[in-house]
Amino acid sequence: MHRLNVVTLGFALLFLSPGVLRADHADTHAQLTALNEATGLQGRWISYGPIMQGMAPAHFRKYAKADYTPSYNEDPAIPAQCWIETGYGTQNACKYCHTDYLTNIGHGNNFPIGEDQVLYSFPTTDLNRILWRNITHPGEIDSRLDKAGLSVPRPEDPANLLHIRTDNWRAAYRQGRQTPDESWNNLNNAGSPFQLMPALNPDDLFPYQAADPTGQGSHGYIDPAGFVRDRHNGYTGWRAVNFLPYPIFTPLTGSVSGIYLRLPPPFRSRDGKFDLATYTKNLELLHRNIINLPPEQDHYAGDAGDTRIQKGFYPVGTEFAHPLHYVDLKADGECGPQPDGVQTVAALDYEFPGTRSKRVKEIRYLYKWKEVGLADIGEAEEEENDDPAGDSAPAQIIGAEWKGWIDNEAGWIIAAFIEDRNGDLRPQTTEELLQCLGCHSHVGNTVDAVWSFQRKLPGDLGWREMDYGDYRADGVSSTRLHDYYNESIAKGEMEYFYYSVVGADLYGVMPREIRDELLAYIRQWNLDEELKLEYTPERILDDHRLKNTPAGERKKILTERAAIMRHYASRRAYLAPDAASGELFIKGTIFYPSVATMKANIAAYRRIVLDQSFNLGKNTFGSSPDAIPFTFRSDGTVRDSDGQRIPVGQVIDGRPAGPDGVGITPTGLVQVDDKGQPLDKTGQVVDVTVHPEKAAGHVSTGGTFDPLYNPIITGRKVEKAPAARKSGDESSAAARR
Repeated sequence: MHRLNVVTLGFALLFLSPGVLRADHADTHAQLTALNEATGLQGRWISYGPIMQGMAPAHFRKYAKADYTPSYNEDPAIPAQCWIETGYGTQNACKYCHTDYLTNIGHGNNFPIGEDQVLYSFPTTDLNRILWRNITHPGEIDSRLDKAGLSVPRPEDPANLLHIRTDNWRAAYRQGRQTPDESWNNLNNAGSPFQLMPALNPDDLFPYQAADPTGQGSHGYIDPAGFVRDRHNGYTGWRAVNFLPYPIFTPLTGSVSGIYLRLPPPFRSRDGKFDLATYTKNLELLHRNIINLPPEQDHYAGDAGDTRIQKGFYPVGTEFAHPLHYVDLKADGECGPQPDGVQTVAALDYEFPGTRSKRVKEIRYLYKWKEVGLADIGEAEEEENDDPAGDSAPAQIIGAEWKGWIDNEAGWIIAAFIEDRNGDLRPQTTEELLQCLGCHSHVGNTVDAVWSFQRKLPGDLGWREMDYGDYRADGVSSTRLHDYYNESIAKGEMEYFYYSVVGADLYGVMPREIRDELLAYIRQWNLDEELKLEYTPERILDDHRLKNTPAGERKKILTERAAIMRHYASRRAYLAPDAASGELFIKGTIFYPSVATMKANIAAYRRIVLDQSFNLGKNTFGSSPDAIPFTFRSDGTVRDSDGQRIPVGQVIDGRPAGPDGVGITPTGLVQVDDKGQPLDKTGQVVDVTVHPEKAAGHVSTGGTFDPLYNPIITGRKVEKAPAARKSGDESSAAARR
């Protein structure tokens, strides 16, 4: 089908929204029929038109317990971080999604979008405006809550901790699985809003207790190999996956994940009977395939022996369950009658590990419903379905409103459930589900639309609950999470992150925890003298003052910040030795939030929950306009949608587009000419799809531009860099601005 070619940059993700813009009726009917017959679901084509017109989904108040606030968003798959400033090329987290690496090696991806790091080239005039008003107009949330007679959550409100420590998954699971049904499509409960609540019972996720794993048959558990077992000790088919998170998604951000994988019954059996050895073998074969190692055999084992191992793709019937949690510093996997991370009246309950709160923000789910290959996805497939008629009807997508699912047009059903105003889970609207496409559709870093499995930790460490460095509530200063080499750049994943950004979160902002770490590092190594800094370290790391700093000064400050962060990365100062073993782990002080940050993150998100305005963004930075970070503010050189300069400090609400509606503003990651074409260091136009290394701004020559980021994690641990000789003078340089 024809898709919107949406090039999104800045922090950059590119999303080509699935759905029909202009298509033959017979073709759309055939697609819908094929999906419904293969899945047993009752999907239909849903138009983007009502979203663009600001129309509320029918029955919104019934499910959300709140009124709808329109977004008028032409393409909700483009997330807010794609509009941020790149700090003159010092901040490039764009590479994590805008990469050609997997496409170039033909591995589960056919979206060569690395060159989209060059321009903010959104494809329409409206999409060159920032539509995520929870970020750019945070005061509107409080106004709506006041109008509804609701108190605005504050960080110190005791109700916030009570909220995140109260379970909401069990009730939703029971609603969806009232009639017992372990199948993925849950046809025994067809028609339920929770029909596609994954068949992963939260009562089967108790931590393993060797003396009595099932609590005398009262619950299931996760065994030492990561397999989810039921209360009868039976295997459910689910297995927990522990993976290395992207550095932009650590517990500092306020959200953490669990990941559970299940393959269909033939992959778990031999001669019609469950066989653990066969299932374990098939999971290992799958993982080996996804991380692009040479295959040990051509087909899967056991009763799946007729299924070919398809390079870079999952077999039909694969499921992923993904609970998304608040961050709770009490949550470290405790189990008993009164875990301190659970508000419970049960005789026995458990905490999730890894700062994962008892309450879930969302339950997300993927099901592979049909086989696809490289020829079925990507640019070639789009072009074949262009309609020469030139009609410009709104896009459509297959889904089911208030059943919480859509088709990603790449072989997967995406389902998701989110908190209503009361904190209970509800199906997501189609508009909200379209945000899921930002990560699980046409993006460059996924292997068959999946983010996590190619980043599974090596060996048995990767087959257990997602625990974010084996988090312990009494040891927040340290993790037990190694950094691992990215073989394409010869740096550790965390090392490369710090090397190529000046803000250490999703929006290019410097968290206080990392700011404090860097200030201590500067003092330790007397970097103000070694790097000959013009500004004080405090000024360099002060995000608040940068909001109203003009271009010339802002560029100097961010250039000096980049130098500090690269020094820190090159010394691998983000690692610390374990006192007992000497092994090097990522420091907890830059990985976990402080109590104050945790509470602020909870309060900020709860404002959106109460407002039910997820369609306007799931992040906000406070209640006042002053809270909006500098990465959304003009330095005095940025132009708005009308081509007028935006004064220093004002929020960027849009950027210019050309006559065709496509954005024309350079990101700053690459030097370009007046036509927006990338240049090499001599000023000659260079084709970055062929020779990205020649572009002025490429990472190999001191910049951050990297369209070939490799998201696959190896098992090779990062070792400590040789210690530098400590400077004798630890005092700060004087007489600087």
